[in-house]
Amino acid sequence: MNVLFRACLPAFCLLLMTCVPTQKSQNTAHDRSQKSLLPQDHAYEPNIRTVQLYRGINELSYPVIYANDPTPLTLEFDELVPQDGQESYFSIDFVHCDAKWQPTNMLPIEFFEGFSQDRIDIFRRSEFTKVHYFHYFYQFPKPENAFKISGNYLIKVYRNSDPNDLVLTRRFVVADPRILIQPKYLLGETIQRMRLNELAFDVNTRGMQIINPAQDLKVMVLQNFRWDNAVLLDQPRFFGQDTYEYSINLNTAFSGGNEFRWHDVRSTRFYSESMRDVTEQEQYYEVTLFTDEPRIKNVYGSRRDFNGLYFIQVQEWPNAADYSADYVLNHFRLRSQPVEKGEVYVFGAFTDWQTRPEYRMTYNEAQGRYEAGIFLKQGVYDYEYVLKTPDSPLVDERKFEGRPFDTENFYSVLIYYRAPTDRSDRLLGFMPVNYVD
Repeated sequence: MNVLFRACLPAFCLLLMTCVPTQKSQNTAHDRSQKSLLPQDHAYEPNIRTVQLYRGINELSYPVIYANDPTPLTLEFDELVPQDGQESYFSIDFVHCDAKWQPTNMLPIEFFEGFSQDRIDIFRRSEFTKVHYFHYFYQFPKPENAFKISGNYLIKVYRNSDPNDLVLTRRFVVADPRILIQPKYLLGETIQRMRLNELAFDVNTRGMQIINPAQDLKVMVLQNFRWDNAVLLDQPRFFGQDTYEYSINLNTAFSGGNEFRWHDVRSTRFYSESMRDVTEQEQYYEVTLFTDEPRIKNVYGSRRDFNGLYFIQVQEWPNAADYSADYVLNHFRLRSQPVEKGEVYVFGAFTDWQTRPEYRMTYNEAQGRYEAGIFLKQGVYDYEYVLKTPDSPLVDERKFEGRPFDTENFYSVLIYYRAPTDRSDRLLGFMPVNYVD
């Protein structure tokens, strides 16, 4: 079974790239019926790849809009097409969500200054690549626009002015930091050799009258701006006049994890430290990584990483990576005994922190390792190996990565407030914390 899978993988991937549906086939009623809005980072078509949303021009930043800050968010993505394929016509709009990412019934006129719908009119055909695509670029809000209300939002992209023909959705937040967040201490403790960390902080409402903080305030803590393992703190540990003290107890604290592994595929001519072999096929390149080993003995990865993020770059054309970076089939390999329960995935920001089928690994009994072939656009990628079991909604990062000391992570504290008369959860507090666990 595994031998057959490996033999068929290149042909399957080639079929995916060269037989991209035409615009006509993508717009059938059947296709649109399968595109119900998901309030998460999601691509609704397999030929939509490398979706990035970040602040300004920094690919390694998080999608946060600050009130009274003119820095826009940048949305970029590719659509794989046949060699003679034409560009598509994409439009965007916004969806307002509550603190738990459920869409609200608020209309754009209630939360957005100006006309919310817009056309993506900046795009370019790929050049110097074996895999053909169009690269799309969009920034928001425009100078004449603004979000009236802070909180959680989705940007949705759809075809031909048809809001039901969804292409992708992406999460972002609008912060209006009126509430002061002051960290009290950052403490790492060892419990049964499992590295956990605790974060405590004071929330100063600066005179805002909050009658029921347990109900009106929602305090969210994110690790590396991931929503899959976000922690919601229901009520403060102590409170006084205008001040509330919160902490994450050890039952809900984050695992410190390990520094991320990395893969540098900026060139198919020159080998990086992560590349074992490069093979040129007729219509794409294949890159084989060195076989990874589990880090379950709490071996600390000393390389400072990007906290799971990635950026697109080409060594030969560094100023034209958006449209000159090729798509490469990367062979990830992890030496391990087969797990008794669950499935193994390659995991990181490039997977949207989700365990999707295209990132699942299969076990090669003859070689004694897990393997996965993943198409990625040229660049530098942080990644790790995780175990997903059916009895937990969270992935297990300790199985293959261990839990050593001195791991650096980026934490964000978000304070949402909803008064009894409000219709939305406003994001009135935001604090980033760069922390060595």
